[in-house]
Amino acid sequence: MLNSNQSLVTLSGEDLNELDRRILEYMHDGRVSPTLIRRFLEQDAADENTDVSEDNVVSRQYINQRMKRLAEHEHIENLLDTGVYELREDPREESKQDE
Repeated sequence: MLNSNQSLVTLSGEDLNELDRRILEYMHDGRVSPTLIRRFLEQDAADENTDVSEDNVVSRQYINQRMKRLAEHEHIENLLDTGVYELREDPREESKQDE
């Protein structure tokens, strides 16, 4: 939470890592949770015939950390603190408009 002396700094498309971009892509289809994002990543890896062992799949905890970061910058919103997130503003689209 910001106090009155702080200003919100949004993320730009360049500030995003590959996982952030994938999370945002999945969120265009609707509301998601970190567990659902992980399942989507596992499914995508299986569809691409990529190794989906525990060593090669991003942890739900890391996904949750990235989603919290996106929420801190008000790009996504944690609905009623349930762990279900909704897209508010896609920073990738802002980067496209600046070009």
